[in-house]
Amino acid sequence: MDDLFFAALRELAGEQGVEWAALLRAFAAFAASGTLGAGLASYERAACERVLVRAVAPAEQSGPRTVLFVHEAALTARYWSAGGRELLVALQEAARHAGGAPHGLWLLVRMEDPEASPALDGRTVDIVDRASEWSRSRGCF
Repeated sequence: MDDLFFAALRELAGEQGVEWAALLRAFAAFAASGTLGAGLASYERAACERVLVRAVAPAEQSGPRTVLFVHEAALTARYWSAGGRELLVALQEAARHAGGAPHGLWLLVRMEDPEASPALDGRTVDIVDRASEWSRSRGCF
C-alpha cells in the first residue's frame, strides 16, 4: 500500500510542478510537529483517491471473486485524517458487497497483543463483525 502512496504522490508532484525534495521536507515537518499543513493534506487526499482506484483495479481486471491482500499500510495510518481512514473504509465496504471488486480483503496488521483490536500505528481498524472479519495468525511473516 505504501508503494502505491509514494507513486501517487510522486505523480501528483510532477503534475503540479512541485519538487519531490520539497514534498519530502513537508513530510519531515509533519513528522516532527504532528501538525498536518493544508498543502500536504490536500496532496494526501488526492493520493488516497488514486490509491483506491489503483488498489481496486487489479481486482476489477482479474474478475469475480478476486481478493486483495493489503500490507505495508503505514501511510494509511499516518495520514488517517487526510483520507487514509476513508481509503481503508472504502476498501472494506467494497469487499463487503457481493459481486463487487474486490470480492474480499485481507489487511495484514502486525500487533503486539493478539487480543487487542487491530490497529495501524495506533489507529483502530474498523471491524463490523469480529467473528467474520478478523483472524489472528501466530507467527512471523
